[in-house]
Amino acid sequence: MKAPLIITSLLLFVFVSCSRDDSVQVANRINEGSWKITYYYDKDHDETADYSGLTFDFNDDGSVTATNSSSSYQGTWSTGNDDSSDKLYLTFGNPDLLMEISDDWIILDQSSSKIELKDDSDSGTELLTFEKI
Repeated sequence: MKAPLIITSLLLFVFVSCSRDDSVQVANRINEGSWKITYYYDKDHDETADYSGLTFDFNDDGSVTATNSSSSYQGTWSTGNDDSSDKLYLTFGNPDLLMEISDDWIILDQSSSKIELKDDSDSGTELLTFEKI
C-alpha cells in the first residue's frame, strides 16, 4: 500500500517541478545582439508604429538601452517565474512611450530571433513582440 503512494507522490513531485523554463532561455538569448519591436498591441489597438525607430540592447548586467536617431534611454530587465508563468520584467523610467511597455510580461514563445510576450490586466490584454535585428 505504501509503494503506490510513494510512486504517486514522486510522480506528482516530478510533474510539478518540471518547467519549460523559457525565462532562462530568454535570458541567455536576449543579450545577444540588438532587438526591435515588431508588434505592440495595447488593450484595444495596434501601437507598433510608435516604436518603429527604436533599437533595444539588453546587457548582461540587467540594464537595457533603447536608442533612436536622437536619444538613448536606460532601463532594466530581468527574467523569472511568477504565478507559474515564465516572465520578462522590463522597466523604464522615461519617456512615457517606454514606460508604457514597462511590465512583467508573460513569455508566450521564444526563439533565437523572436520573443513573443503577453500581459493581462483588468483593463485588457497587451501583446509585445521583439525580433532580433
